Amino acid sequence: MTQLDAFLSHTTVRHALLATGVALILITSPGYALAKRSASDTATTANTSSTKKSVSKVTYQRSSSEETPAQRDRRMYRECKGMHNAGACRGYTRK
Repeated sequence: MTQLDAFLSHTTVRHALLATGVALILITSPGYALAKRSASDTATTANTSSTKKSVSKVTYQRSSSEETPAQRDRRMYRECKGMHNAGACRGYTRK
């Protein structure tokens, strides 16, 4: 056996060991990603969420041309008369 053959066999063994190691790491890594959170992680997120500012309530102002709920109900009963009871007409086919 020459020195070149000995070198190639050692590198082949090294590459095989490296590939095996990488495969084992990739196989076991999803377990860490899918693991449940520990109690300390939950406590940490609870502490940070309590220090956040609360969102102020946004009031919605109706347009003057917008229909009222009563007007919408009358329109839906009128438009859905005789149609199938599905989609937008759900509940408006009969009075």
